[in-house]
Amino acid sequence: MHNAVANYLHFMCAALVKFRQTGAIVPSQRFLIEKMIAPVPETYSGRVIELGAGNGAITLRLAARCPEARILACEINPALARVNRHNLDMAGINGRVQVIPDSAEHLLSEMGRRGLDKADFVLSGIPLGNLPGERALALINAISRALGPGGMYVQFQYSLMDRKRIRTRFQNLRTVPVLLNIPPAVVYYAQQ
Repeated sequence: MHNAVANYLHFMCAALVKFRQTGAIVPSQRFLIEKMIAPVPETYSGRVIELGAGNGAITLRLAARCPEARILACEINPALARVNRHNLDMAGINGRVQVIPDSAEHLLSEMGRRGLDKADFVLSGIPLGNLPGERALALINAISRALGPGGMYVQFQYSLMDRKRIRTRFQNLRTVPVLLNIPPAVVYYAQQ
């Protein structure tokens, strides 16, 4: 219980300092987390990239559900990245989950140079609506390039306003509302 309260407080403090970057004042709840990780098979052993990993609410659940997956969690806020790493360590999950305190744009542009293979899944909690239009589109394009053939991009948002932007790069797109999340969210499932 203490760890859950501490996680909420860390996240809320980060949100108060940089709300446009964080995009929410509380971490994702279990209803949203389940929708975000649902496409990744429990037996999956390839690469999953999580962008905007925050304090690790999705990272931790994904790592526990898919013990063979290699997860690369990217979080631009160094304080939240440290909390994410700490939560993973406390859960005994180490080695196959790498937490990178960097921007999603930089990480995705450096994947080849870092010797990272393309991902089958990119999960993102980055608040696209808080980014300038060209930057949001550039990020969506970078995500598309980071995916292998048949790969899936899963994005959550609190509105449908980025649907057109995502559809410019991903023709196969469906949205699912998550009304029990606080605040209610929408999950985009996109494939090229």
